[in-house]
Amino acid sequence: MENDVLIGQQIGAYSIQSRLGEGGMARVYKAYHARLRREVAIKVILSQIAQQTDFKARFEREAQLVASLQHPNIVAVYDFGDFGNQTYLVMQYVGGGTLRDQLRGGHALDPRQATIYAIQMGKALHHAHLRGIVHRDVKPQNMLVPTNDANQLLLSDFGIAKLYDTRHEPTLVNMAGSASIHDPSLTSVDQIVGTAEYMAPEQVNGAPVDARTDVYALGVVLYQMLSGEVPFHSTTIQGLLFQHVHTAPRPLRELNPYVSDTLAYIVARAMAKAPADRFQSAEEMAQALEAANSNATYQLAQSQPFSPGFPQPAFINTPPYRTSASVTNASGTGFTVPVTGRPARRKVISYIVSGLLVLLLVALLLVKTGILSSFNPNNGTLTTTAKAFTENFQNNDRNWTIGNLNNLTASIANNQYDLQISGAPGGGQTYFPHPEVGTLPDNFTLTVSIEETRPADISGAYGLAFRESQNASGGVSCYALIIHTDGKYQVVKYDPNASNGFTTLGQSNNAFAAIHKGLNQFNTLQVTVTGSTFTFRINGTALPGPITPDTAYTGGQLAVLVAGTNAAFVVQKVALAIQ
Repeated sequence: MENDVLIGQQIGAYSIQSRLGEGGMARVYKAYHARLRREVAIKVILSQIAQQTDFKARFEREAQLVASLQHPNIVAVYDFGDFGNQTYLVMQYVGGGTLRDQLRGGHALDPRQATIYAIQMGKALHHAHLRGIVHRDVKPQNMLVPTNDANQLLLSDFGIAKLYDTRHEPTLVNMAGSASIHDPSLTSVDQIVGTAEYMAPEQVNGAPVDARTDVYALGVVLYQMLSGEVPFHSTTIQGLLFQHVHTAPRPLRELNPYVSDTLAYIVARAMAKAPADRFQSAEEMAQALEAANSNATYQLAQSQPFSPGFPQPAFINTPPYRTSASVTNASGTGFTVPVTGRPARRKVISYIVSGLLVLLLVALLLVKTGILSSFNPNNGTLTTTAKAFTENFQNNDRNWTIGNLNNLTASIANNQYDLQISGAPGGGQTYFPHPEVGTLPDNFTLTVSIEETRPADISGAYGLAFRESQNASGGVSCYALIIHTDGKYQVVKYDPNASNGFTTLGQSNNAFAAIHKGLNQFNTLQVTVTGSTFTFRINGTALPGPITPDTAYTGGQLAVLVAGTNAAFVVQKVALAIQ
């Protein structure tokens, strides 16, 4: 690299400083524009490419189109020209390395970070597709990270993109008025065919390419971000290309069990062999990823202030969800709540088992009112029922909610589940972090061991939740057993129709003797559901009655519950037993 004759030379207004890299069609240099006081990247086309017949005319037309792309996730093109017998393109300099650098050594990204990157790339690609440009070489090497924002990604190297005729693409902007779109010479550079690890089957077969070709490659990149490796491996290029056309990739969750079923499904659909089975635009894929990210944690709507005293802890008012269920009276010595109610709401198993099932799952994924969190089982979609388990948090193979979301920080380390709530003093929110283990059966016992390790600004609360589901507006419906550090308990029905977002079904007015009061005191909460009866226990002691029963919810999922502001909680154990 020290012997590169261009280093130190002046190309137009640009002083070449160092070489950044070399690809199949060009060398890339870092340069400086003295008058503008701006660092740039200059791509100098290799002579064997630049000397092809009519290349300069094609290059100029292509460069003009690429320079028209103005998007926050696309590397800007500033200038292009010739010096001597060489052709160059001047671009925005992005100094933070590439996505490939982050993936070296088989390193996988956090699923939320990978999704954020893929959303940005999907939107960038869609911007280009609307202008008649297919990238054709989407890969981590062409995704750049700015030095000042590690959460941003910029797509580069549109210089090798082929243009395609948009007259028969109703979803794209018709650019028939541009002669460059229909000039067959623009697709005649046979050397520029993409990169084998990321090539769509139609590229391999020499068939026409369109926006869905880039969707496939983005699916491969997302697969790699989530697993640490590309989906196909071979000692020969021919072997790689054969697998793209004929071989199904290894299921993503086998490589990384932290990836949700929903996210694994999105990747699988993007990588469908037939373009018709993929997302039909990069924007559609980005929207599905945004929906998956927003649904990672069930979070309620805008909160109301905490009431300082019991029995109204920090619960959140939510929009209407359904009509309140009927309420009757109950009596007896046990703490029981008879429950009957609506059909179970089920969680989707996001595996592709047939072409028809793919289409059904796609429709469910994109419905804005559900996004795969729950739906009516009468629509013919597969369902999954939770199996018995004991969770000691040695890993996250059950895909518990982790990461940061709206003042909740969740992590798994040292055999415990850490939950921290931040926010302004005097406010408060309630969260339902949960695993992805399926829909609760009719009969089960749920046990949760949890403690509060940092006091809330006002009144913190924690406990277990079950038969939990969420509507499209973020309203949560469930039952919950909640305790406070002062030793009181409360049984709550969360109902978006209720004025405070919840209804109290039972409570203690004084400290309950079985509760370990104060901070850093583990309490074990348990509910046993047998048919239509709930039985609650705290640290092995049954809660007393009577209690007003409710007949609203069945099915749903399990969750832990934490509420407050600037509070911290630790979950040590969660167990589900099936009766």
